[in-house]
Amino acid sequence: MNPVSTFTISLALTTSLCSTANLSGQDDTTSGLHHASPEQREYTQHAMLLAHPALEGRLPGSPGIAAAEQAIVTSFQSSGFRPAFGKSYRQPFEFKQGGVFGNRSDAQIVTGVNVGATLPGTGALRDQWVVLGAHHDHIGFGAFGSRSTAEVGQVHEGADDNASGTAAVMLAARLLGERFTQKADSTPGETPRRSIMVVTFSGEESGLNGSRYFVEHSPIPIEQIDLMVNLDMVGRLVENKVQVCGTQSANVLPELVQAAAEGIDIIPVLATGLTSRSDHASFYREQVPVIFMTETVFPDEYHTPEDEAWRLNFTSATEAARLAANIVLMASLYPKQLEWQEVPGFETAEGGPSISDIKIRFGIKPGNYGDTEPGVLVSGVSSGTSAEEAGIMTDDLLTAWNGNQIIGVREWMLMMAEHEPGDIVTVTVLRNDESLDIPVMLKPR
Repeated sequence: MNPVSTFTISLALTTSLCSTANLSGQDDTTSGLHHASPEQREYTQHAMLLAHPALEGRLPGSPGIAAAEQAIVTSFQSSGFRPAFGKSYRQPFEFKQGGVFGNRSDAQIVTGVNVGATLPGTGALRDQWVVLGAHHDHIGFGAFGSRSTAEVGQVHEGADDNASGTAAVMLAARLLGERFTQKADSTPGETPRRSIMVVTFSGEESGLNGSRYFVEHSPIPIEQIDLMVNLDMVGRLVENKVQVCGTQSANVLPELVQAAAEGIDIIPVLATGLTSRSDHASFYREQVPVIFMTETVFPDEYHTPEDEAWRLNFTSATEAARLAANIVLMASLYPKQLEWQEVPGFETAEGGPSISDIKIRFGIKPGNYGDTEPGVLVSGVSSGTSAEEAGIMTDDLLTAWNGNQIIGVREWMLMMAEHEPGDIVTVTVLRNDESLDIPVMLKPR
């Protein structure tokens, strides 16, 4: 289908679907947008358009992703942002696509497109930058990256991953553009402010290709980027909490995030450690301080056709967008240099298993939601699963997996990605102050 036709059809369908949008994240999807704030309405429209089936999963090189990219460009333009790449909002690049992190032998060379826009700063800080980003691609019909071979051939809409983060960047850009008036030069007496760039990356699902290309061909010197904020999967937040990683990468960031959250109806959970599995990692490796905003718990629908827009909690996702805008705003006005610091435990490997490779289902609901203490708390056990059959109980704390310490939910999921159904693992749990080693036979999803 022609990209323009896809976009036109999607826009019309999205407008009609917004009347049944799920603002609360509950099962009742009929409440609509009647009582929503303007920001919630705007976020909902962005997310539902990007995740619409007509865009066919936003696979790089497809008409569907071209339609998504046009929608992002239009949004940035309407927010008063200027082109980031000379006179263009688009940065095309070529990369190999066909397997998560490029591991499949049948990978093909395709053209991806990063979409970027700028808001000039003022005064002595105008040559320094804050970058706000997300990836807008997904896995199309699931030929690679799907968590079930039985679902290959179905549209993987990628509502949470990562229409949710892209829509948040689009809303945050509008809020930032509304706050600042575009000026070619500083106004006398105006508070110095860093320049702001918003950018959405393509090719993330095949190995951070877009963000890697961006840092290697940046339109601004990398050393002039003082902070990169990345949003990846913020559409299914649990208990109104958003996990904020990377605050250790500059000494001022914990206080800045807490200050930015004032007046925002969302709770930032400052997590230890920093994953290398999303686009902020490309910047961190260049010694740019980063903040990574994501969910505290990964939903079962991740990388399946069930990652659909109706499941999103538009209310909390809107608040995540507002928090991101506040973080960027405060960082742009911070008078001192944000100096990069190494984050202990940063995952340096680009290969190896991904969360999308998980073939088994353990069967618990994590309950500590990104807390900084190691381990995964069990807040519930699903019937008929590996966990229930092995005797895992509510309130157990998973502390080790085959003798390897479990740091948190994300790290634990990467451990699970290394296994096949039928494998037997030893899970160490802390139960009533007693450490127990429990053998678990892993069942398929």
